[in-house]
Amino acid sequence: MNYTSLKSAKLTLAIDYIFCVVLTGLMVFAYPFFNWFFCMRPDAKLLTVSVLVAFYICCIPAWTALVSIAKLMKNIMNEEVFTEKTVFLIRLLSWCCAAVSFVCFAAGFIYKPLWFVTLAAAFMMLILRVLKSVMAKATEMKNENELTI
Repeated sequence: MNYTSLKSAKLTLAIDYIFCVVLTGLMVFAYPFFNWFFCMRPDAKLLTVSVLVAFYICCIPAWTALVSIAKLMKNIMNEEVFTEKTVFLIRLLSWCCAAVSFVCFAAGFIYKPLWFVTLAAAFMMLILRVLKSVMAKATEMKNENELTI
């Protein structure tokens, strides 16, 4: 691994840790924020509760994704790129995006702007599925080449 790719992997891991701190803060301050954000609307209580429930449900795949990204970056720093574990972690990331997309789609019936999050998460899932397929094929080819004398 060259110096630049190692620095990039370390930077990505550091950003991942920053997102862990940010997500923790969001989880702590979500209720007061949403309560303030929707306070002027006539259906404030329904919106606050609905968006809070959706947010906290989405925190589960978000934490899963952040842990998966950390493992993925550590694998890359250890030069374990074309492995089944890498393919699994990318697949898991895509399913995390799918879960967020599903939750936001359902919550979008109460708060319509969440449908934009649905589209963004679904598009990210699509990109990750393509990346997973490429990595799976590359891993398969690497394993076949290792068996060839």
